[in-house]
Amino acid sequence: MFEPFLFKAAGRLVDFMRQADEPGLINLAAGVPGLDALPAEELARAFERALQRDGSGLFAYHHPEGDHALRDLVAEQLRARGATVRGTELITTTGCTQALQLMLSVLIKPGDVVACEAPAYYGMLELLSEAQARVLPVPLRAGDGIDITRTEELLQRWQPRCLIVCTSLSNPSGATVPEENRKKLVSICARFGVRLIEDDIYAELVDSGPPKTMLAFDDGATVAYVSSFSKSVSPGVRVGICAPGDLYEEVAEKKCQQDLHSGVVTEAVLREFLAAGAMKPHVERLRERNAGRRALALDAIGRMFPENTKVTVPRGGYMLWAEMPHRVDLPKVRAQAREKGIVFASGDVFFAGTSPVSAVRLNCAKAGEEELVRGIETLGHLLCNAS
Repeated sequence: MFEPFLFKAAGRLVDFMRQADEPGLINLAAGVPGLDALPAEELARAFERALQRDGSGLFAYHHPEGDHALRDLVAEQLRARGATVRGTELITTTGCTQALQLMLSVLIKPGDVVACEAPAYYGMLELLSEAQARVLPVPLRAGDGIDITRTEELLQRWQPRCLIVCTSLSNPSGATVPEENRKKLVSICARFGVRLIEDDIYAELVDSGPPKTMLAFDDGATVAYVSSFSKSVSPGVRVGICAPGDLYEEVAEKKCQQDLHSGVVTEAVLREFLAAGAMKPHVERLRERNAGRRALALDAIGRMFPENTKVTVPRGGYMLWAEMPHRVDLPKVRAQAREKGIVFASGDVFFAGTSPVSAVRLNCAKAGEEELVRGIETLGHLLCNAS
């Protein structure tokens, strides 16, 4: 299983996103927060301040790498997590997906080997499929992310162009890489000349606060950092961040070729949101909300899912990964659930190859509390009766 191969992505990101705002669904699929979790009032006030401060400049072209003051504020956040980085070393992007796509576009040619977690985010797998990369799956250790010992063996043997790791609350496994393993991973990648792409999009949702970033253990030659504020503030703002390290100029050029720059208005709004100190109280409320939703979901899973279902309990966030004790006809269950107005993410889309287990990823954040419980209970009934 653990050797590189070409593949065709099983999931289509466009299908998940089309469900995100479809009315009448109990949506346990798309990894998006509920509307009541968004800081709408704070963002509205931030827009007013941005308009007053920037005037007509809010609607003009701006710097290809993004709003200067915003990048400085993000760099300050990263320095608080151990990184040595300045705003001028960051590039704003349209979400984390563009940041990742930009990194791949400067690193990968068709046939190159890319190592990544198994399971891994289906949107990232779709990017690798499109890039015609050969994917090298890396095994996980429950709760701690990728297996460091096996990763070292695989990187030494196959010498991939890069390794992509979602370090905090990994999607879909929920794993968070311990700090000591982060340092080891940077050292291993540096030794073998493997570019390490740290996907940090869920770090702010860790209940105890964001862990030390892998940038803290790097000099810019090994770690490339990608993230966004889609999960922590608002997906509609579409502000992502990329710290390409010594690939800065190549990434900046690619970014400018794609869209000149990202959204001026939304970057200014986020700048004012962060500058006003609105992030800390918002994220604290969000973590509390997520913890409550996870508790409801875990209780419903325990009562209604097949006996001996294995559920990863993450250190935060709003998604759960549940593995069935036996093989289940998930396409059949998915169709049955859809008829009842329930959608969920089937585990097979998170593997480049054949999924070794029948698993589901459940989003606990979008549906209301009663809908969440009812949706999981109904899904559990269908799973228990699936052949």
